[in-house]
This record gives sequence, C-alpha cells and structure tokens, in this order.
Amino acid sequence: MKFNYVCLFIFFYHCSFADVDRNLKPYSKESSKTKISDSITILNQNRIYFSKQHTGWIEMDPLFGEPIKEYFAKKQKEIGHSRYRWKDIYVHNIDDKNFQLTDVKTDYVFFVTANRPHSDWEEGRFSQMIQLITYCMIPCKQKIIQEVKVKLFYKNSLLSEKVSIISGTSYVSPWYIPFPFIFQMRDNGNLTNEPSLVSTLYLNGFQEAIDEIYLALPNELAKETKVVPE
Repeated sequence: MKFNYVCLFIFFYHCSFADVDRNLKPYSKESSKTKISDSITILNQNRIYFSKQHTGWIEMDPLFGEPIKEYFAKKQKEIGHSRYRWKDIYVHNIDDKNFQLTDVKTDYVFFVTANRPHSDWEEGRFSQMIQLITYCMIPCKQKIIQEVKVKLFYKNSLLSEKVSIISGTSYVSPWYIPFPFIFQMRDNGNLTNEPSLVSTLYLNGFQEAIDEIYLALPNELAKETKVVPE
C-alpha cells in the first residue's frame, strides 16, 4: 500500500501543475496607513479539505505534511506578521471541541470561513471520464473556484465583511513533464501542504479579503463614530 502511495506521489509531483487566474496584488500604500491593532485574533471555520464519507464529513489531512489546521494557522501568522505588521496573533478553530469564546482576548477579531471549493469536474462530463480512463494521457484540466469570507469584529460588533472569490486551473498529464516553465506552480493536491492550488487559493483569498477590509476601514470607522445631531 505504501508503495502505491509513493508511486502516486511521484506521478503527481512530476505531472501536476497549476495556474492561478488572479495573482495577489501588492499590499497598497493606502491600506498600510490604516492601523487596526497590534493584537489580533483569527477564528477559522475551514471546510476546504472536507470529504464525504460513509460516517459523515471528514477532514482529509495531507498524506505527507502537517495537519491542515496547524498548517493554515502557521501561514496566517506568517502573513499577519509580514503583510499587516501585527505583533500578537492568536489563531483558533471554532470547530475545535476545546475552543471557548472566552479564549478570545483581543478587541479585534477576524472570522474566516471557507467551504469546499467548486470544481468543474463535479459536472461529470464525458470528456472528463475519458481523460481519467487514459490516466491523463489526454491532458486533464480542472477549474477550481474558492470563496473565502472574512468578517472583522470589534468588541463583538461587526465592523466590516468582505468576500473573495478566487479561481485557478489544475493540469495533470505526463506530457507536461518537459515543460514545467509554462505553468505558475506545481500542484501536489492534498498529498502535501504545498505546493497546492487549493491551499494557495485559500491563502490568497484570505489576504485579498483582508486587504479590501483595510481599504474600506476608514469609512467603516467613520460610520461607527459618526454622531447624529439632535
């Protein structure tokens, strides 16, 4: 069984590539002028790697790599420190049986949700079946769309909400082995944490939504503090 997994990993590593339809924009100077707080809490409800099993929905961790929750928490902290200059970052998964709302100690909280990505392979077209039968000798191509929703709360009040919809295309075929340079990245799927198209789409969507929140935040804060004359 392990030999089969190793063979599958080698095949996907050498034959699987991906392109992201919209790359992440550089962090704008206007956004960098807005200061939220040095201490931030991120609450995650992540469903992107859930799979339907006979016992119900189960999260499928990578065959080689860290558990999904740990990996994304680590990446979110890296992004928070480098992109947004947050100093103290606390990340919790609300589905964790040990999580309690009393664990949230900061005034500003980002609530991040993401469901399973949509794939055009779910349509079950005849051409896709032929591609699988031929083990992608006829190149396999899969369009993936990921939606990431981010809400910003301040002292339990909703301050802002943005949705990022980002897509990419996965390509699998041994014919691509000599031409890796025509693609943006390799794609190991859920075999490893990275490189993975789905993980990249989620993290890009996470940052894109927060960027939009930062851009709109001055107006949102003005609405919150506006005094209506009597």
